[in-house]
Amino acid sequence: MLDPLLSTIRISLLVLCMSSAARSDFQTFTVGDGHWIRWGVPASVILIIEMVSGNAGVANVCMAVALVAVFSFCFSAPPNPLKIREWRAMEVMLSSLYVLGLGGLIGGAITYSETDFIDLVLGDETPNTALWWSMVGATITSLIFYFSWRIGLIQGGADVKALILVTVFFPSWAFVPEQAFPLVEDPIFRMPPSMVLFIWAAAAFLIAPPLIFAQNAAKGNIRSLSDLKMAWHSTKREISDLRGVSEMDDNSSWILTDVIQKNGEATVVNRILPSSKSTFGSGKDNELEILEELGMDSVWIATKHPFIVYLFFAILPMLLLGDPLSFLIR
Repeated sequence: MLDPLLSTIRISLLVLCMSSAARSDFQTFTVGDGHWIRWGVPASVILIIEMVSGNAGVANVCMAVALVAVFSFCFSAPPNPLKIREWRAMEVMLSSLYVLGLGGLIGGAITYSETDFIDLVLGDETPNTALWWSMVGATITSLIFYFSWRIGLIQGGADVKALILVTVFFPSWAFVPEQAFPLVEDPIFRMPPSMVLFIWAAAAFLIAPPLIFAQNAAKGNIRSLSDLKMAWHSTKREISDLRGVSEMDDNSSWILTDVIQKNGEATVVNRILPSSKSTFGSGKDNELEILEELGMDSVWIATKHPFIVYLFFAILPMLLLGDPLSFLIR
């Protein structure tokens, strides 16, 4: 089903989209919603064109629409059916996406209800059957990313939008060119491409803690067990250097050293994870003064990592090597 021309266009668009997002995330720690919406349009169009040109069937075309509908959750809440008379063009369009996506799910469930799952895993089922089940997996993957963001497991909204957009670009491995250096030849099972991208990015992200720890060790910031647990993900800064630092006002850093009331006394604690009031702002000078009064001359600071940069660099191993988990479970 893979069209070489559309595949080349898809990869080129993904690289351009993610490189631009990575640059913005690295420089400002933000990527606007408009960026993802603009790139989501060609990604959706290419996916539907390839579905139609490959005679994938109505159910699979509608499942592509379902994937776009899940992507829309990141930017707009579903329209309220009780206010249907007040709907505008946007609400009508979103509702149409939901109806078509639901139709693809129900229609595919009826059409492919007698699927032999052993043949499906072994790759012996019909292409349209395998495609529909992979589209279901892509939709579930996107929903996992979305709800992980909503419940706080994934902090960055832009990271989730990037991962769901990658799922629109590559719903399954049927849309990915054969890997030049696959870790496993003909794997029985592979994670969805966007999940594999997340795994490769997370693996690259693991390089950061040892580097941060080495930096803290070289600066002599590790003097106790409490410092030892903090030195992997944060750095120590003098309180005198933090007052009125305007570049911190963009909330790109967190103060992990905090004051809590314990047994009626003010106690200094170092948090592994930031609290809701840990970002820098106009009220932080007063809190820093309290820390100084308690004898503290420095605090632990955690800086946000531009995870989209890691996602961008993870595109290459995903396309060249494939799924690293397939190597572990072969």
